Amino acid sequence: MKNILKDSGRGDDWCFISDRQKGIDNAIRDLWPKAGRRNCCKHLSKNFKAQIPGPLMLSLFWRACGAYSPFTFKKAMEGLQKINHLALVWLANLGEQSTWSKHAFNPAVKNNMNKTNFVECFNATLGVDRPRPVLTLLEGTMIDDNLQKLYGHHNYKTMI
Repeated sequence: MKNILKDSGRGDDWCFISDRQKGIDNAIRDLWPKAGRRNCCKHLSKNFKAQIPGPLMLSLFWRACGAYSPFTFKKAMEGLQKINHLALVWLANLGEQSTWSKHAFNPAVKNNMNKTNFVECFNATLGVDRPRPVLTLLEGTMIDDNLQKLYGHHNYKTMI
């Protein structure tokens, strides 16, 4: 992956979204120290909900994560503080707001995602092929795409 990103010509203009696993964060920090990093708010919400339960708290958490303006973010944070001040302590322990709230994202990164759902959806489609090397998986995806174009949106696998 390092060679692919290096050959892209974009330098360190990358942003990685992870679920805060220490091994992944350390590897990214070592290989791309200047690249941006974000935390997956879907994973954060599970931890948040376990420690600070309640549907209103979760709703305010998502409002803070998805806030595009400092004003909206501030209002969500005030709501969290009013209901349970420990929510602010929990969020402060996450580190910089730029890793989880949209209002503080680096505008140079042309993506406003704060979830890794697209990666998880892709991984779910792999099934038994999951342990294969990345390039083999990508080749298989290209073949599947070409077969779908050739046969339309029918179930072409039954034709093989």
